Amino acid sequence: MAPADLLQPLEGQRQETLRIIESLADDDLHIVVRGDGRTVQQVLRHLVDREHGINFAIRRALEGEILHLSQEEKEQINRSEAHPAPNDWDLSRIRSELADARESLRQTFLAMQEGDLDRPIRWPEWPARTIRTSIPYMLEHEDTHLDELRAAVERDRRAVG
Repeated sequence: MAPADLLQPLEGQRQETLRIIESLADDDLHIVVRGDGRTVQQVLRHLVDREHGINFAIRRALEGEILHLSQEEKEQINRSEAHPAPNDWDLSRIRSELADARESLRQTFLAMQEGDLDRPIRWPEWPARTIRTSIPYMLEHEDTHLDELRAAVERDRRAVG
């Protein structure tokens, strides 16, 4: 199996993400998602930011460098993801950014050889893992946030309707 073939589960998950986005109105972007108080828009932007970040870490690993961040750098990433600015992305922009992030990741995987999948990779809060073993995490991460979004939107619609 070619490395890019391993993205198939992520592609299926992304299709589900896009279906959820299609069901939203721009006003839904301001619904607060339970937990840390982020809005739907902020959670979707977080998915874009995280995918770019993971792609960056994978590219570093392909170049033989394991990404090491200080505690301060990790905290800054978490703060910027929790409160991205400015908050001016509409649904169209979010769809476009998600597509761009996925295409960038796809291009990274297309350039890989099978052996590259076993290169070590680190991301701020992950334990040590390889590129290959990062894929289930990426899938679970997006799925978890989609569950949060669905619940928040349904809760908001029940309250309004």
